Amino acid sequence: MVKIPRKAKILLIKLRSIGDVVYNTAVYAPLKEHFPNAHLTVLVERPSYDLVSEHPDIDEVLCFEKRSFWGQIKFYNHLIRAKYDVAIDMHEGTRGAVMCFLTFAPIRIGHKFAKRSFFYNTKLEFSDLNPKFPIDYQVALIKKIGVPFSHISPSVYISKLATQRAKILLAENGIKEGAKYCVVHAGTKKQYDQWQYEKFARLVKIIPEKYKLKVLLTCGPGEEFQVESIINLVQEKRVRYVQTGLQELCAITKGSSFVVCHNGGYMHMASVIGASVIALFGVVHPRVWRPLGQRDVVIYKGIQCSPCNESTRKAECYNGDAECKRVIEIEDVLEAIEQVLNSE
Repeated sequence: MVKIPRKAKILLIKLRSIGDVVYNTAVYAPLKEHFPNAHLTVLVERPSYDLVSEHPDIDEVLCFEKRSFWGQIKFYNHLIRAKYDVAIDMHEGTRGAVMCFLTFAPIRIGHKFAKRSFFYNTKLEFSDLNPKFPIDYQVALIKKIGVPFSHISPSVYISKLATQRAKILLAENGIKEGAKYCVVHAGTKKQYDQWQYEKFARLVKIIPEKYKLKVLLTCGPGEEFQVESIINLVQEKRVRYVQTGLQELCAITKGSSFVVCHNGGYMHMASVIGASVIALFGVVHPRVWRPLGQRDVVIYKGIQCSPCNESTRKAECYNGDAECKRVIEIEDVLEAIEQVLNSE
């Protein structure tokens, strides 16, 4: 058992994507409950900052940005000067392991079988806990330092200011307070995992007519052209579209009747904050990466070449016309919408 001082300065390193950070939030409250006098600092990358910035069990959030050489020197110098008692690497990549080492914390914790485990002086192994899903691996490492979990519950907190801003954005798009709407998060970082634009466009037209719900299109940074392609296909004067920060997007998503999206960070975030998610899976099998909500619906056809990788992926996939998404029909999504609305 790792002996951690009761008033320890603890640094929790969790880089990578939004989905990984969303599930990492499950360990904050148990850590703080077990070490109530500890000072907990969480280190994330810029895209994930808003997911943890309002969490009540975090004392400080550090944000790593891939910026200038001198900017990074300044950041690493801060890690050294902070004098953490405990550094926990939950990233397992090279950068996270180096950050853990450069804290020079007396206790540097990481997974025993991580490729860069030589940067840790406390190497933990948790195969006996039989982790199956991404969230299980995050929880398992913290359990191994003696932290009990009465329940496992990721949590994203939304500020009052973000909630107010979300209401303004909705009102600007003709969605007044109390009105029912759904979110179609059409963007994806992986073009080869894109559901065809014309299907999204048809969905945007059908939902208001069939379910009397307003549709709000959203996407992440760098995905604007994908939504613009859908808007051009809708060919209507008024298409509601919002791109905003994660805090406001969380508030908008939380108030929706349901969301339609690809597998990705937004899907995990939406599920954790309690939205009903209809997730379109293609290149990745949902067995491991499916959303965790009980009312979430996964649409996955499991064709022969799915799941895939770079060596098995076809040329047309990179043009946004992957077969694993082509076989998902409008009717499949409408059936999922019926299922979600009928479960309310």
